[in-house]
Amino acid sequence: MAIDSDCSCNIAAMFPEVGGLGIISATLKANTDIIITNDEPPMILYGPSIGSLSVTAYAPLDGTDILTCPARAGVSYEWVRKYDCDEDEIYFISRGKDKAFREGPVTTDITLTEVLEYGSWSASATGGPTTVYLMSTHFDGYEFSYTGDPFPIADRTATTSIFDNILPTDSKLYLNNFSWEYTPPKIPMVSYSFIFVYNGESII
Repeated sequence: MAIDSDCSCNIAAMFPEVGGLGIISATLKANTDIIITNDEPPMILYGPSIGSLSVTAYAPLDGTDILTCPARAGVSYEWVRKYDCDEDEIYFISRGKDKAFREGPVTTDITLTEVLEYGSWSASATGGPTTVYLMSTHFDGYEFSYTGDPFPIADRTATTSIFDNILPTDSKLYLNNFSWEYTPPKIPMVSYSFIFVYNGESII
């Protein structure tokens, strides 16, 4: 069977840039807005492509965290996208403060400035009438910080230099969303969502 030259198949655990970081999955994509006019011949109009990178990973607790209840936390960042048609470049400009939350007793790797709190609960009898339900306190806030693995976060920026070799040249990652979730006795998991400008060079 012939194999398409535009496709390669390899073992995920051997991917060099993410080996040893506890990464469960990583997906990198890009797309371009293209307009084809009704002229004869048609004109093809397009601008720079926007890429996205999503990463899910394990974030083991260190010896100082003893957590016995489920917990979760997260943050989202808004970006305004501006296109410079003269230079054919896209700029991402931060829009306001981050929107963060935590629910339950989270790891000491996570901090945020809390501004509002209220009760939260979850109950389901799908496992039978004796299934336990959880009540916790939800905190909304801002100035989110995460110092854990695999990529710390501070002031809208995540330390992701490990991906420099697979991103297009001079590309900068902009963090959209981050979440941390713990369900005892499992290992906590984190998820990152980034955007970047794809300049058309080879991704890998």
